[in-house]
Amino acid sequence: MKLLVTGANGFVGSHVAERLVAQGHELRLLLRRTSLIENIVGLEYERHDGDLRVPESLEDAVRGVEVVVHLGGVTSARTGAEYMAANGHGTESLVKAAIEAGVRRFVYVSSLAAHGPSPDGAPRPLDAPGRPLTAYGRSKLEGEAATLAAREQMSVAVVRPPAVYGPRDKAMLPLYKIARTGVLPVIGDGRYVVSFVHAYDMADVITTVSLAEGPSGGIYTAEDGTPHTWREMVKAYGDAIDKRVLCLPTPVALYAGAGYAVGLVSLLTRRALPLSPEEVTNMRQRYWVCDSAAMTRDFGWRPSIGIEEGMRTTVAWCRERGWL
Repeated sequence: MKLLVTGANGFVGSHVAERLVAQGHELRLLLRRTSLIENIVGLEYERHDGDLRVPESLEDAVRGVEVVVHLGGVTSARTGAEYMAANGHGTESLVKAAIEAGVRRFVYVSSLAAHGPSPDGAPRPLDAPGRPLTAYGRSKLEGEAATLAAREQMSVAVVRPPAVYGPRDKAMLPLYKIARTGVLPVIGDGRYVVSFVHAYDMADVITTVSLAEGPSGGIYTAEDGTPHTWREMVKAYGDAIDKRVLCLPTPVALYAGAGYAVGLVSLLTRRALPLSPEEVTNMRQRYWVCDSAAMTRDFGWRPSIGIEEGMRTTVAWCRERGWL
């Protein structure tokens, strides 16, 4: 089978691309001319230069493929308009091009940020209205809407990852490095609850949904079996490095102040930076949780990597590459 994969050079996307190639599928990757490709070195694929923000560059990208796996987009931007241009309008353009090209199945990899946090610790129903708190979440929700609106014209599905960690993830690397000192500042009391999933399991979910004949309009999330507090995550990391790491409770206001300061620097330098007011807004929520019930119901899928094993494999991979 021939598939188009966007965002295949990214953290999760590269694991998805590897799985698809390993299963014998032919890949075309949509990449910008400036895209870094360190995550896909050695992978066999056809390259197509294009940009989600340039609709005319997408027409040839989707021609002749059966399935589109859309992981591409912007995760860090200076303004809401930048997020929307790629994640919202860009997805709409890709969906339109896919329909016109006769693509059979279109899978959009969104984010739990599009759905919003839980008010009480229980996963919100997948079909409940989205309640994004940030411009990023709103742009991903717009991408979901564009995808689901095409459910009668081609088979479509939406996958909403929660917090993903694992090999190749640079977002968590600063926390890993700080934790090596034996102390890690955590927002609030460290008991905020988050659903995590290892990158290998998340890649398995995305490939499963992409290749299977699931119901058009299906929405899926996945996690490792149980939500975790940040204290539990830190303990798993400490066990992986064989060192006790203490959680340092940090006032929410301190995190908020840092976020807004970095946000100001971002505006002044015209560069998107990792910490931002948006990130702090998400971090301040007590429950970011989901479950894998729909994946189990429609595909028989269940998570295979728990937090302890997942953190061990992540630390081992980072050490092998000199990241830690």
